[in-house]
Amino acid sequence: MRKLLIITLFIFIGTTALYLLLFNSQLIARDKQPSLYKIGILAASDSRLVKVDGLIDGLKQYGFTEDDYELYIKNAFNDTDKMASLAQELVDLDVDIIITTGTYETSNAKQITSDTDIPVVFVGVGCALEMGFIDDNIVTGCNITGVDSQYVQLSGKRLEYLQRLAPNTKTVLVLYNPLSTPFGPSSQYLYEAADKLNIQLEIAPVTEKSEMLSVLNDKQDDIDAIMLLCSLLFDEATETIVDFSLSNKIPVMGTNDQQVKQGILATYGITRYQEGIQASRIVANILNGQNPELIPIESPVILEFHVNKESAEILNLDINLAKIPDVSKYVNNISR
Repeated sequence: MRKLLIITLFIFIGTTALYLLLFNSQLIARDKQPSLYKIGILAASDSRLVKVDGLIDGLKQYGFTEDDYELYIKNAFNDTDKMASLAQELVDLDVDIIITTGTYETSNAKQITSDTDIPVVFVGVGCALEMGFIDDNIVTGCNITGVDSQYVQLSGKRLEYLQRLAPNTKTVLVLYNPLSTPFGPSSQYLYEAADKLNIQLEIAPVTEKSEMLSVLNDKQDDIDAIMLLCSLLFDEATETIVDFSLSNKIPVMGTNDQQVKQGILATYGITRYQEGIQASRIVANILNGQNPELIPIESPVILEFHVNKESAEILNLDINLAKIPDVSKYVNNISR
């Protein structure tokens, strides 16, 4: 009888110990389950959120579904004065990573995250090195990396394609915003192309819409075409630029595919959606633990040539894709 009690006691103790072990293991496993990644998005306007669409679709390719992360989108709605405070809000949320969608966004994110270890990935920013966002394109030397739009390097090519679309182009007005886009980095490519094409450049820095309109009205009788450099200013004023272009029969080479959808004649480069797709690989690598300082800045993988067919007709341009054989396979005719 005594042996039976002892055996029963051992069984009870063993069963209890096993239960406690299993229970504790479940608690530990529950504690070790990764929480949702917190991805912060810093955008200057609605027009740049298409990059986020590309990012979300791209992350799926690397095993990150929308069940794996939470998006915290901070949109300045074209008010760049709010950018710093929005960036600070993301830092206060202790996000795992911040995605910036333009120059203003990246500048403010760099400043606000300088005393943190939060990685920043920019999507489609040019002049990252010249603007001081990074130390080097190969080893960035900071918490920032991303996808370069290459608009600086492509500026000469865009000038060439503008003349191919409008063969009578001899004088081109180049509009840029010195607050967001220094002309210096693009100047070499533009002047080299202009010399080869026998084009005269009229360079005009503008920082406000009213200033831009004043320049357009002053120059309309002296120019054959307009070329835009990247700036939120021109994204906001696209409708105004289109109206001026079509009314005065002056073609415009834009900087992104969304401008072409609104009526700008053409653009050449990576689309905003594709920028988001490409940046998703960088984001996935960082979420998986890679140091952003060791991730080189990427150049666009896919370049596309977009022409607005309806605008071309209004401008009385006979678009012959045979004149642009090297990029004709990328052409998309988008009606306004």
